[in-house]
Amino acid sequence: MQPGHDPNACKLYLNKTVIEAAVERIEWIFDTFETISVSVSGGKDSTVLFELAHREAIKRGRKINAFFLDQEAEYAASIEIIHDTMHKELVVPYWYQVPCRMTNATSYEDEWLYAWEPGADWVHPQVDISIKEPLPVDRFYRIMEWVDNNWGPNSCSLVGLRSEESLNRYGTVTRNPAMPGINWSSKTKSGCVKLYPIYDWTFEDIWTFIGTEKLKYNRAYDWMYVKGFNIPEMRVSNLIHEKAYKCLATLQEFEPETYDRIIRRLKGVHIAARYGKSQQVFAARKLPHGFETWKAYRDFLLDTLPIPQERLAVFLRRFERQNKNEGVYRQQVHQLQINDWENNVPVANVEKKKDSLKKWMEIL
Repeated sequence: MQPGHDPNACKLYLNKTVIEAAVERIEWIFDTFETISVSVSGGKDSTVLFELAHREAIKRGRKINAFFLDQEAEYAASIEIIHDTMHKELVVPYWYQVPCRMTNATSYEDEWLYAWEPGADWVHPQVDISIKEPLPVDRFYRIMEWVDNNWGPNSCSLVGLRSEESLNRYGTVTRNPAMPGINWSSKTKSGCVKLYPIYDWTFEDIWTFIGTEKLKYNRAYDWMYVKGFNIPEMRVSNLIHEKAYKCLATLQEFEPETYDRIIRRLKGVHIAARYGKSQQVFAARKLPHGFETWKAYRDFLLDTLPIPQERLAVFLRRFERQNKNEGVYRQQVHQLQINDWENNVPVANVEKKKDSLKKWMEIL
């Protein structure tokens, strides 16, 4: 049986380092699959995963694919890392700069970022080696699925997902193994095998490896550290993502040219840059003056925000199905503030505090 453990069990500590375990997994991957593709983003996790896979490719003299879906609103520091990755020995570059629609968490007026929209003033230029022709699909996850389904027979896709980051990610990695005994795997509906060789690495493991191996990494992390970002906030993604827009608050200091370009590209970005870390705007952690309850504030936003009618109907239907208490109302406010009609940051149906306490006391 290959390295792995029962996803329903507690953590099982093995008599080996996470590096040794990851190397064993990657050796098995190269023994098992003919076509190996590594998803890269410029982030710390995919940097480590690619390095481990690339070392094995060099050792065996085999080519590997490097896949990057460029969402245009990217850090310049991320593009620098991707450029370096795509030009390494034995790497076949799949740098996609194709039309793609992504929700804009900073505005109701510019609801979408149409990445690589013809004639637009792009946040950063296209590169010579990229794939630019439109695909049959134009949404992020559908593009990812389309690419995975086109690698061909006896292929796999390596992803730098780590279970430490959330229970959802732990479930994604371990819930439905694609292959017997390989609990760090999953399979798409169409049958593509996805593998997560560093799924059990911690945040500290990642940075220890980057430091001791002196890997080139995304310098955006240095700036996040200096500016006091906590660990969950230290993420590299497109800059208008529902979980990444806070980075806009410091982008002007770190990458002023990127900031200027994205300000011109999309409406709402300047507001997120100014208020992205406030307790009231976007974060919904503190009630504004004049409102005694989150429900009152939520209803005010529903009445006053310039939400298109079809989107407003989506919010109303969803809110009607959810629990009726202040904890839920606060999260609904957050969804309204970041225009999350797609439910990318789901509302947790929390119970009233006293009911929740009663439930846990009964369990204990």
